[in-house]
Amino acid sequence: MRILIVSNLFPPVTTGGYEAECSAVTEHLRRSHDVRVLTSRPRGGGVPAQPGVFRELALLSADAAGARHAPIAALRASSVVRRLLGWRPELVYAWNCVGIPQAALRLFADAGVPVAFRACEHWFGGLFTYDQFMRELLPAERGGARRAWAAGCRALNRLPQLRLDPLAPLRTAISWNSHSLERTVPTPGFLEPVLERVQHPVPPHGDVFERVRRAPAPEPEIAYVGRVHPYKGLGVAIEALAILRAGRHPGARLVVIGPEEEPEYAAEMRALASRRGLDGAVSWRGQLSPERTALALAGASALIMPSTWEEPFGLVAIEGALARVPVVASDIGGIGEGLRDEEHALLFERGDFAAAAAALERVLDERPATAARVERARARAEEFGIGPYLEEQERFVLDARDALA
Repeated sequence: MRILIVSNLFPPVTTGGYEAECSAVTEHLRRSHDVRVLTSRPRGGGVPAQPGVFRELALLSADAAGARHAPIAALRASSVVRRLLGWRPELVYAWNCVGIPQAALRLFADAGVPVAFRACEHWFGGLFTYDQFMRELLPAERGGARRAWAAGCRALNRLPQLRLDPLAPLRTAISWNSHSLERTVPTPGFLEPVLERVQHPVPPHGDVFERVRRAPAPEPEIAYVGRVHPYKGLGVAIEALAILRAGRHPGARLVVIGPEEEPEYAAEMRALASRRGLDGAVSWRGQLSPERTALALAGASALIMPSTWEEPFGLVAIEGALARVPVVASDIGGIGEGLRDEEHALLFERGDFAAAAAALERVLDERPATAARVERARARAEEFGIGPYLEEQERFVLDARDALA
């Protein structure tokens, strides 16, 4: 079977877990199928050529500069699509398409190629209609320069190689990564799903975390693993640490592991720590490899996942459970689908740092209950194995091809 995987980023260009997941599925499918990947050009270059990986789509920023480049990016994508149609793909499997010209997907569909989706994040609810070029093809109230810009986009769309209708009906198959995402992200009305499944993601480096040998530090260390970004809720963890240190655990520390993608927010979090009297109590490790992250978790007394957005699933919590680290997390999105409250983890309401601190105190003070919960969580996390997941993904791809034939 000839399968074309489309995604905005593809390893080694990554920012999160879905890219590694997409790469693992790609390599698994290549064992039995002819698989190619269409992805974005890396900003700054420096990525070695990979057989069967075409880094030819623009990666547009979400601002006015990205919008200005979107029409030409769509036109260039049409040339790439025409070339790949000569390969005669039997299925296009789209992953995260934020920032790339979604005209490519629309053109494959218009050419009669079945299109399936792996819905891992919230972008799926704005498919085509949030695209910076195709949104200008839709009727809407616009004034002044925006009206003229939309008219120019519609004129460009009259070229034979485009002629896109963002809302044209499209039969499709959808693999959701959680029940929560399926509930909270509306399926665009022009899509006609003929096959839908919920297939939870799995840690691509789960074996690394399973091998962790626990060696907690003498004083409590709370680990935060994730991007230093507002929706990841690092401020909640810092406030909870301040409460923890003001109580029975004055030596508690917070270890922050993750890339600082927004320097202003990172500076804001450092200032918050300073205001709370936590200078020296918060360690900023930056982005680490899976091996070094696992080593840091070996010394942690707890892992906190304080997300403030509708986290689609939450692989970090599963990795913590595999490493036998007690997990404290926001009860939000799909986090509770992975680890259930009280049974596998202690969950708290979004943004409630006092409740987060109370949960951390329970972890540190109620040792027998914590140990029992950790063992249940480890057993639960072992259900999310990479082998079964890859087989499930291959079954979905084959069933999607048949359902859309």
